[in-house]
Amino acid sequence: MNINAENKKIIIKRAVVEFVLFALFLVSDLLSKDLVMNRLGLVKYKQYTIIEGVFAIYPCLNDGASFSAFAGKTGFLIALTSIMTIALIAFAIFNLIKKPKTSMLFRWSLILIISGAIGNLYDRIFCDGMVRDFIQYLFLDGLFDKLFDSSFGIGNIADIYLVLGVFLMCGYIIFDYKEGDLGLLKPKKAEEVAGESDGKTEDSINENNNDIKVENSEKSTDIKENEKNKEADA
Repeated sequence: MNINAENKKIIIKRAVVEFVLFALFLVSDLLSKDLVMNRLGLVKYKQYTIIEGVFAIYPCLNDGASFSAFAGKTGFLIALTSIMTIALIAFAIFNLIKKPKTSMLFRWSLILIISGAIGNLYDRIFCDGMVRDFIQYLFLDGLFDKLFDSSFGIGNIADIYLVLGVFLMCGYIIFDYKEGDLGLLKPKKAEEVAGESDGKTEDSINENNNDIKVENSEKSTDIKENEKNKEADA
């Protein structure tokens, strides 16, 4: 794979910046969990209101995924998260090398999703299969209680990164995506597009010529039949 000097500079610069951002996101998640669970002297499974009706701190442990899905299936969640995270990291590296000028909106969404995934994966591996959650969204609890007769759930900083990353990815796909951006599918070259267009034009011309030939043949047949009928009448 040949990489020109300009692209090498872009790749190195982006790799350094993105790694620093990833490290900051991951560290902020792990430090916030450690602070709430171990440093502030807060009691687990007890609510500490921050803004009445809006946010509260509720330290707890979750052995499932979002909204407690797959609760108790620690091995499955670790394996699934590991595979998906490794795949995302590999794709992020591949994309950076193949398309170093890819939209920053796309790159930021990848960094956020990977950071959030690894933050929660760390908990599952090193905290007895439990994820440390502590952010309670009181304003959403009321809405979910009315709509689904259930609370919204408790989250953490990693969850915020995951959700934000998904929203940015959707924004990129809707507003900023261009063919070939991801480096997976090669966009068609102008010559290929022109060749296809010429081919379609030729096919169209041939079809028209064939139609004309058939039409002329039918007319010729009709003329001959008319002449025969006239001779027979005579």
